[in-house]
Amino acid sequence: MTILIILPAPDEASGELARASGESRPVFSTVPGGAPPVVPQRHPVLVRAEPEPDPDPDPVQNWTSSAQEDARIEAISRSVTMGALEVLAGVRPLQQLARWMDFEEFERLQLRTNLVRGRGQARQHRNVRILRVRVCPVSAGVYEVAVAAAETDRVRAVALRLEQRRGLWKVSALEIG
Repeated sequence: MTILIILPAPDEASGELARASGESRPVFSTVPGGAPPVVPQRHPVLVRAEPEPDPDPDPVQNWTSSAQEDARIEAISRSVTMGALEVLAGVRPLQQLARWMDFEEFERLQLRTNLVRGRGQARQHRNVRILRVRVCPVSAGVYEVAVAAAETDRVRAVALRLEQRRGLWKVSALEIG
């Protein structure tokens, strides 16, 4: 598509006068308003040089995660989140999460489970549905994950930090909202 701009000639008062008189309108060929002509610059623009690449690049800064690894972390996060919420509900034994969690996080979840069960709530089955998982790679072997999980009576936010140790993924931080 070509757009043709037609402006009144410099000596013409307005475009309506030309249209009313039946005269043909000139095609835009001059700079309107008597603008000065374009003059090339006399001083060339200084272009900043690109910084030289670091001869010893930091492998942590240049690390990118693969889609396959992200999918694995997402699956682990879903399982651990579902398991932790079922442990808090009293439906699953805590020992099933021992393989996935650090000792400190395992103890924290055990303490929280004992506090929740000490309230005298009756055991009820809670269907836990994972609504959303967001995986954020931090560095090689370290991921942070945010999970939204729905139970029968409320929606919870869960944050996990997974670290790879001796070839196994371990939850080094678990926060359940």
